[in-house]
Formats: sequence, C-alpha cells, structure tokens
Amino acid sequence: MVSDQPDTARRRFRPSLEMVVLGLAAGLVIATALAISANVASHLEDTATGEASAAMQAVVHAYVDPLLSMNTLDSPDPKTADKVNSQLELLVSSGQIQRIKIWSPNGTVVFSDLPALRGRQFEVEQDLAEALGGETHAAVTTASAAENIFEHGLAPQLLEIYLPIVHGGSQPVGAYEIYQDAGQLELAIGATRRDVFLISGGIGLVLLLALYASFRGANRLLRELAARLRGSEARFRSLVQNSSDLIILLSGEGAVTYVSPAIEQVLGLSGSDWVGRHLPDLVHTDDGALLRALIERLTSTGSPTADGELRLPHIDGRWRWVEVVATNLLADADVGAIVLNCRDVTERRSLEEQLRHQAFQDPLTNLANRALLADRIEHELQGRRLAADGVLAVLLLDLDDFKTVNDSLGHSAGDGLLVAFADRLRATLRAGDTAARIGGDEFAIMLRGGDRSEIDGIAERVMNATRDQIAVGEHRLTFSASMGIAFAEGADASAEEILRSADVAMHLAKAGGKGVKVVYVPSMHAAAVRRLRMRADLEKALDETQLSLRYQPIVSLATSEPIGVEALLRWDHPAGMVMPTDFVPLAEETGLIVPIGRWVLEEACHQTVAFDAVDPRGGLRVSVNVSPVQLRRPEFVGEVQSALRSSGLAPTRLTLEITESVLLEKADESIATMRKLRELGVRLAIDDFGTGYSSLSYLRDLPVDVLKIDRAFIAVLDQESDAPAVVRSIIHLAGTLDMTTIAEGIERPEQVARLRSLGAEFGQGYLFAHPLTEDQLTDYLSAGRARLAS
Repeated sequence: MVSDQPDTARRRFRPSLEMVVLGLAAGLVIATALAISANVASHLEDTATGEASAAMQAVVHAYVDPLLSMNTLDSPDPKTADKVNSQLELLVSSGQIQRIKIWSPNGTVVFSDLPALRGRQFEVEQDLAEALGGETHAAVTTASAAENIFEHGLAPQLLEIYLPIVHGGSQPVGAYEIYQDAGQLELAIGATRRDVFLISGGIGLVLLLALYASFRGANRLLRELAARLRGSEARFRSLVQNSSDLIILLSGEGAVTYVSPAIEQVLGLSGSDWVGRHLPDLVHTDDGALLRALIERLTSTGSPTADGELRLPHIDGRWRWVEVVATNLLADADVGAIVLNCRDVTERRSLEEQLRHQAFQDPLTNLANRALLADRIEHELQGRRLAADGVLAVLLLDLDDFKTVNDSLGHSAGDGLLVAFADRLRATLRAGDTAARIGGDEFAIMLRGGDRSEIDGIAERVMNATRDQIAVGEHRLTFSASMGIAFAEGADASAEEILRSADVAMHLAKAGGKGVKVVYVPSMHAAAVRRLRMRADLEKALDETQLSLRYQPIVSLATSEPIGVEALLRWDHPAGMVMPTDFVPLAEETGLIVPIGRWVLEEACHQTVAFDAVDPRGGLRVSVNVSPVQLRRPEFVGEVQSALRSSGLAPTRLTLEITESVLLEKADESIATMRKLRELGVRLAIDDFGTGYSSLSYLRDLPVDVLKIDRAFIAVLDQESDAPAVVRSIIHLAGTLDMTTIAEGIERPEQVARLRSLGAEFGQGYLFAHPLTEDQLTDYLSAGRARLAS
C-alpha cells in the first residue's frame, strides 16, 4: 500500500497551462542563448583568423618576399634555395609558425622548412587553388589533406593560412601555406562561447521571470476590472436614458419594442408614438428596403453587426439622416432584441453633398470637371466590356487664342466666353453625352455612338458651334477651337489613357492650324513622347550652352561683296545637330522662345561688333529672325534696346526679320510694335515674302525696309515658269514703296545673272557661302580684306 502512494501522487499531478508556457519560454530562451553564443564564436574565429592572416602577410613580406623573384619558383638556383629554406626554418624556429611551404602553380612545394617536403608535387586542392588565383584563405583545420601528411602531430588543431605571392604583375606566381598552433585560439573562443551563453541565457531567464511576475499582476488587475465592470452596468443604463444618440430596440421581425428618450431631441416625437409599430414602415420609402435587408442580414446570417444610413421623419415634416449601427442581441437573455444606435448626421450629409458637387462640378460653367468625366468614362468602359456593341469616344477641345480675350478684354470677358461656350455645348450635345471643363480653356466630351461616323457627325456639329459668334457683354466674339478625338481601343483601355490620347491629338490639331480636328492613332504617342523629351532637352540647352549661331553672308549681286549677315540659330544637341524647323515651333508653344530669342539677339549684336575688327569695309549689318511670340510681348522693344546698348551696335545695323503671318494675327498690335522698333532706328524685313497673304494696303502702311524674296521663286528662276514675272513684280513693288529686296536661296550663277537683269540688288545662298561659324566668318571677312588690299 505504501508503494502505491507515489504513483497515485504522480497521476494526480497536472502541470497548469501557466507552468507549461513558462517552461516552453525558458526552453526558447536557452535555445536563443545557444544560438547567440555560437554566432559570437563564429564571428570571433573569423576575426582572429583574419588578423592572423594579416600578421603572416607582414612576416613573409618582410623576411621571405625579398628573397624571391619572378623566376625563383620556376627554377630556383641552389644558392637561392638555401637562402629561402634557411629563412623558412628560422621563422619556424621562432615558435609562432609550425610549418611553412612555398608552392609553385603546378602543385610543387618549391621551398619549405621541412626538407622532406621540398620538391614534392601534390594535387592542387581548392584552398591552394584560390590562393594561386589571388585570394587569401585562413581556417582552423586538423590538417587531414593528402599534402598534410607531414603536419600530423604538430598540434591537435592548426590554423591553416594560404597567401598569394605576387611579383610585378597582378597574377600570382605562387602561394604560401603556413600553419600555426590553433589550440590557444580555440580555447579562447570556447571560453567566449561559454561566457556569452551564460550571460545571454541568464539575462533572458531574468527577463522571463520579470515578465511572468508582471503577467500574474495583470491577471489580478483584470479580475478587479471585471468586478468594476459589473458595478458600472447601472451607470450605463443611466447613460442610455440621457444619451443624445437615439437607441431603438427591435424584435426579430422589425417591430419597435423600446425607444430611448433621445427621440424627442432628435425627431421631436415621443417614444410611445413608435413602440409596437414596424420600423421599416416608418422610415423614408426609399430606405425601407435597406432597413429590411439590414434586419434580414442580422437574423439570417448570424452577422453580429451591420450599419448604414437612412432617413427618419421629424415632427416638422422634414427628414433627418441618421447613421445606424445595428447589433444582434436577440440571443442575449438580458436584452433579447436588435439594438439600433442612431446618430443624427443630417448636417454632415448636407456638407458632403456640397463638397461632392464642388469635387465633381466646374464652379464656373457648372459642367462636369475632370474627375467626374474620368469616373463616367470608366463606368462606360466597364459597361462596354460587357456589351461589345457601339463605340466610345472622347473629344478634347482647346479654344484658340483664348489668352488674347483675357489680355485684351479682361478675365471677366474670358469667363463670360467660357460660360457661353459651355451653354452652347449643352445645346449641341445629346442628353446622354457628358461635357466637362478640364482646364482653363480646355473642354472634353464623352460620346457613345453606334459607329465612328456617328461620332464624327457630332464632332462636326461641335466644331460648327465654335465658329458662330458669341455675345459676351457688349462684345461679339468670333473664335475657333482645336479638337482631338480618341476612341476607346482594346479591352484594357482606361479613362486616363483615352484622355491622354485625345490630348495628344488635340495638340497636333493645334500645331496644324486653328479650327482643326485630328483623330488619334497609336503612332502619335511615340511622337508625343519624343516631343516631351525634346522639350525637356530644350529647357537645358540654353543653360548648357548647346545653342549657337551660324552666319550666312548677304552680298551685293553687283560685286559679290558681303554687306551683312543673317544670324541663324542652331542646336548642338548631344545626339546631333537639330535644325530650327524641328525645335522653334516647340519653343514658341512652350514660351521658351522668349529667353532663346533674347539670347540670339544679344549674341548676334555683340558678335557683329566683334566682326568689325576683321571686316575691311566695316559697318557689317546683321539680320535676326523674330518669332511672333516675341513680337507680341510688350517687353520686346525694351529687350532690343538693351541688346543694342550692351553691345554698342548702331541700331541701323540691326535688321529684324518677321514673317507675313505675323501681320494676320493681331495686326494692329504687331504694327504698333514695329513702329516703336523703327523709331529706335532698327530696320525691319518681311521674310519669305510672296508666300503669305499680305495685302497691298497693309504693305503700304507697314514700317518695313526690306522684302526678302522667298527661295521657292529663286529656285525656278532660270527655268520656264512664272517665277521671273513674280520676282519682277516684287522688285518693282519694293522700289515703289522705297524698300530693298534680298533674294534668298541663290545656288547657281544663272540665277544671279537673271536677278541682276530683273533689278535685284542683294542676295544670299549657298552659291556665295553656307551658314558659317564665328571663326569661319572671320576667315571669310579676312579674305575679303586681303582681296581689297591687293
């Protein structure tokens, strides 16, 4: 009987969950301490072997390397071999080194402190191969390899070190193999491993015990809190009675069983008005189905909570929005109902509605904004993926010269134009179409049609609507718009992609002239990317001095002597030379033409003054092309004055060349600027004359000094054509108006002869000189001085 008692006690002992967790945690701490100590020992061994390698490197470099040469390892002479082996024996006798060998690349021990090893050849092991390849290797080993037969018994554990031997070039010519006794090192590492294990394990166990004590205290605290919670239930019931939130209890069928007194504050009603009634019948008719679904979800799916927003009737006849959080407590014997916690959010809903309108509507035109348009496009794209019939397109319009309206009539007139145009769009479009204002003067339209021809018809109606005058206050404005059209292509099309495509097409339409519409094709994307890249490069070009000028002489046709030069802009792009026709339109569109044009003007004026030092006649004139963007700027006249003043160039030596098209856009402003320039003494020329649309009445009133005859007429001048008559007329017209003519593009002597016969005075072209750099023009002018001197 006595012997059975310990067994019974053991069977009755059951460790608590708390003790099991504590034991597992202690085991985890010990395992972690073991891992830490092993890791520290490994790092310590790596550090020690690295330091030993460095020390041995210094020893052999000081005592052995001087005895070796490039050819020593290939065929050492006896005298050198004796010196080297003696030195190795001396190093071993010092006690720091147990064995040292010097290997040749073919696996032969050339030198060693042990005579028995000298001249023996072994298979090249991996560690030796790495050293012969230029790598240093060190590790603790038992020296069990084939070539280590002579190291057995030196020490239980050895530190094996391989060092490459490099002489002259970077390719090793041999390798050292050095052995040291690793016993003390291993003892130190073992002691460190033990100490780290004891320290980290001890700290971990102490922390574990501290945490255990803390959790036991927390358990006691939780029990106290539970007791306090039971004591607070009475206070909670009091809070329900006085809460500003409306609390409603429902049966599983939705009948009201209780309403908190807050109903009077929220809805102006009494709780007795609702008790016993079916709540889905009391809410707004549009919200009854929502409430029924909410109750159904709580009772049938077992979901503990549900929420939503619905409208409850106020005693004054209005509806109040409430945020409802419903909790299923039907199974709770103390409640036995669905609890609805209702908070009045009427003011918040009203504010949200205002913000939603502001977020998705353009405040000026009351059209949709970009965000709402993109949302509707995405919605249509989703529907299009389900139904493949019909096409979806986006039209993007930009009002031409809108900035002119703002600048000349004021921003109120500009806003009036935008509002009137928005009204016209509404009247032009169908009920299902979406029109939006997505930028300052940019509008977009989303269209859905049966085929592309239907879309094209609507687009044409919109373009026609832009051509009719619009009354803005006392003004009647005529305007046009550039339009880009993009169709939804592919199953993965997105709103942003379609809008971006329409924008690309619109910019191409704008570049092609006013009042034009362009349909996007995929190849336009690559062109747009190149255009963006060129724009970014162009912004850096001026700062990085990539822009330069070339000078083409303008000569007297009678003497072939230069009387002036035309400054021609070039872009020395890192990828190659870029001509003005490729980047000037982009510079004009982006506004970069303003700083570029200012630099051209200043550079041309300063350089022309510098050319006086080599020009035998002096007084060389310079012609500079001026962009319409520059000419329309009020600051342009001042910029010309500044360039003349800083360079010291006489105003009469500067000719500004403009195109005929400038005179068609804002003619009055352009002519006023030209007159101010003329008052400075600057000469003015019309470039490419004969290809534009200048009327004789305009030409008579213009302050112009020079007409430059377009190269197209000169090219066919000596052939059978009407060109001679046209050129003769231009020359006669210039003479009548007291103007000078310059023929452009002269390439053949026959053209010079014909021009002389027609009365032309001056010309330029490849026949006389290509566009020249500063140095080339200097040589050209110096050659002219030499001709005059002779």
